[in-house]
Amino acid sequence: MGDKFQLIHEVSPGTAGWTVKVVVAEKFSPRVAQRSPTKYQNLILMDSEGSTVQATLYGQNITAFQDELILGKTYLISNALVKETNAEYKAKSGEMQWTISGRTRIRRVEENNSNLLISTYSFTDFEDLPKYMDSNVDISVVGIIIDIKPRRIIQTRFGKECQVQDLVLINKRFDTVLLTMWEAFVDNECKYISQNLKKKACSDWKASQSNVIQCSFFVDGEFELVEEFKCWGHTNSEIIDNIVSEKHYLTFTPSKLFSKLSVPTDEKDFTEIKSIQGLKTVVQYLIL
Repeated sequence: MGDKFQLIHEVSPGTAGWTVKVVVAEKFSPRVAQRSPTKYQNLILMDSEGSTVQATLYGQNITAFQDELILGKTYLISNALVKETNAEYKAKSGEMQWTISGRTRIRRVEENNSNLLISTYSFTDFEDLPKYMDSNVDISVVGIIIDIKPRRIIQTRFGKECQVQDLVLINKRFDTVLLTMWEAFVDNECKYISQNLKKKACSDWKASQSNVIQCSFFVDGEFELVEEFKCWGHTNSEIIDNIVSEKHYLTFTPSKLFSKLSVPTDEKDFTEIKSIQGLKTVVQYLIL
């Protein structure tokens, strides 16, 4: 990524005239702030040394920059607002935070830094997923999407309806897991996946669970690991097609259940089944 630009750790609130070359390592769905109606969107940016900083977009800037700052792409960024992170969040978010606004200058750089990006991931085996239930540990998973279920509507205890859609992923041991996509992921990633399912799309994603669950989701990312999975999928296409045809994965044991992606609320916000008798809405959810 070159050394002629500043690194993330060299930029502080008093730094002037700086420019940092970064790759968008993670890009989360927009959310509404708990104490205000303002929408915000967090991104994780990474420099050539692998250092990261959390950058945030607010309000109309989310829409203004939606076609820029693409996940996995490289950019030159300058004139973002830099401030120190509140002490209680430093362990998770780092010493500094950036705010991207209309005054921020952003320029796309045609570089492939996928190897740098993938080097920061430590992928979790499907069989080890139950170890991370109810934990705050970040996990990353890679697999081939072999099936996608129809979208459905669930309802929270506050009466809010949320759309969800299930994906079935398979690994190189032919183990399968269920991944439930929520809200914006249904409109965006699931739509793309539905259109490209016959190509055996390969996905890798990272879930970060703190006070809220945030996830990044790569579909057919430009990584060597993804190409390896695609070759494996092509070689074993007959076996995979048989698994999809027989749908053996429809019977899940607890060890085969996967995590919720971009869950908009805490599990306590869901309505108990016994309290919705008589309602026409069918409510389904997984507590993982």
